[in-house]
Amino acid sequence: MEDSGFSGVVRLSNVSDFIAPNLDCIIPLETRTVEKKIEESKVAIRAKKTAVENKPKEDKKSIKISLADCLACNGCITSAETVLVEEQSFGRLLEGIRNSKMAVVTISPQAITSMAVKLKKSPQIIAKQISAFFHRHGVKYVLDSSLGRRFAHSLAFEELVSTPSTSRPLLSSACPGFVCYAEKSHGELLIPKISKIRSPQAISGAIVKGYLAKRENLSPCDVFHAAVMPCFDKKLEASREQLKVRDTEIRETDCVVSTAELLEEIQKMEEDSEDVEKRGEEEEEWMNALGRGIIIGEDGGASGGYADRIVHDFVEKNGGIVKTTKLNKNMYSTTVESPESGDVILRVAKVYGFRNVQNLVRKMKTKKEKTDYVEVMACPGGCANGGGQIRYETMAEREEKLIDVEREYDDLPRGIGMNWVEKVKTEWEGLDGNYRNLLFTNYKPVETNVGQTLKW
Repeated sequence: MEDSGFSGVVRLSNVSDFIAPNLDCIIPLETRTVEKKIEESKVAIRAKKTAVENKPKEDKKSIKISLADCLACNGCITSAETVLVEEQSFGRLLEGIRNSKMAVVTISPQAITSMAVKLKKSPQIIAKQISAFFHRHGVKYVLDSSLGRRFAHSLAFEELVSTPSTSRPLLSSACPGFVCYAEKSHGELLIPKISKIRSPQAISGAIVKGYLAKRENLSPCDVFHAAVMPCFDKKLEASREQLKVRDTEIRETDCVVSTAELLEEIQKMEEDSEDVEKRGEEEEEWMNALGRGIIIGEDGGASGGYADRIVHDFVEKNGGIVKTTKLNKNMYSTTVESPESGDVILRVAKVYGFRNVQNLVRKMKTKKEKTDYVEVMACPGGCANGGGQIRYETMAEREEKLIDVEREYDDLPRGIGMNWVEKVKTEWEGLDGNYRNLLFTNYKPVETNVGQTLKW
């Protein structure tokens, strides 16, 4: 573990955010399978040799498995930790910064609020501290992933309206754990219904490699983009073939580390809070808003607020009476009723946690699910409780801190960032008339290639 450069906070026992792989990786087994011809038996008499011949052993090439291999394989639901160790460590992040002409790091606000609760500081101070940390390591821009989320929100309602009622519910695609599960376990059922809008991390990658690189007159291969996320499965998302710079093998997001990994690295250095404040004031424009302690908040909770944004845009255009029901701590149902007739004209839901996701799938199979849009997250508690967030010893403490993280997130200021989105859109279109295509992606079912029984 030490030699790999991976942080000590990542343990072999449970890297997956929502389910542990229940099979050994099958790729080495498939690679090593050799078909041998059965020859006819022959008896021959030969002289006995007095000396043993020492033939040099043939070197066998070691087999390397990448995260892309994990995505293309149906041997297990999600990634194996040994793969994450090799490809997505903090050491790799620092190496990428050193070897690039320009380095950019995208930080999720969920990571910031998790660290704020742990260190008993405001999210604004933590944002400045993180920014200063990465600037000292040579990073030019430290971005808020919420800008990518704002791009996604601006497209969400338009996508729902264009989705026929017979093809609903439309399922959010921001959670890579859910997407990976859908591709590998229920491809034909779920893939046609998953939103084609990229996640905030993926949109941030497109902004960095597609917009900022052009703005700085750099080739995408000279730009290094890393992300700090609340979820280990974001490491897997960054390796998707669909999220590479057009017609190249260059990833739009080169490396992803978790909240807990970043905290471990920051705690190795003594931060001077006054110096952090001073550096924050010197930064300018949206590219380094975090350095000034500016974090983009959003209605609808720490999982991105997709469902709430759909409701907001629908009511803004059509009117209606909004009613929300809490079905359990990880499921919410929202309806919009016509003021005239009282009929339900929109149904939206939030479904968090794998058990609830399974129930959703069962309803969809029997065509009993009548919701128009579902915000789906694999982790119970959503992104605030992602597998990469800071962990606590007891279950009671974890639940208490989760409430604190959600409260800190809910207290972030609203209404920031819309003018930044429009500015980037305008400039990006001037640099690339087809930039809008980079805000969408696609998914496809992964064919079963091994007999297996999943243990839920």
